[in-house]
Amino acid sequence: MAQQACTGRILVGVDGSQASAAAVRWAAAEARLRGMRLHVVHARDRHATDQAPYAPPSPGQFAAGPAAERAALKAAMREAAASAGRPPVHFELVDGPPVRVLLERAPGAAMLVLGSTRSARLADAPVGKPRAPLGPVARDCLRAAPCPVVIVAEPGVRPEVEPVGTG
Repeated sequence: MAQQACTGRILVGVDGSQASAAAVRWAAAEARLRGMRLHVVHARDRHATDQAPYAPPSPGQFAAGPAAERAALKAAMREAAASAGRPPVHFELVDGPPVRVLLERAPGAAMLVLGSTRSARLADAPVGKPRAPLGPVARDCLRAAPCPVVIVAEPGVRPEVEPVGTG
């Protein structure tokens, strides 16, 4: 695979969650430090399987529909604009599965930044099922992205730290 030159941009995926807002804040600060522009992408998958109407949304998921999608993008814009010395920002609302959309835009980016609403604590998992510390979008992007991937934890989510050399 050929190495692509950096285009001077940091790509960040948003979904309307607090974790994606934290990812935008982190990416905006990093873009400012590196003198790069910020490329904020919200992917909406119109072919995704709908949940039952009575099922509560999973953490980080927002209600589907154009109004909610615009609200998610506006929230990302507010987060990017809130940082002092804001870098140049390009916002994009795209139809398609989030992993595919992000991976299509990742070549040439300095990095891909994503938020994670998942806790690393296995105690949060149902009995008999270990909980993955990352969601499917983050896992697939980590596997296939042609650039470094940064995962930003949701505010208030502390990773489980294992002491080294004790026991």
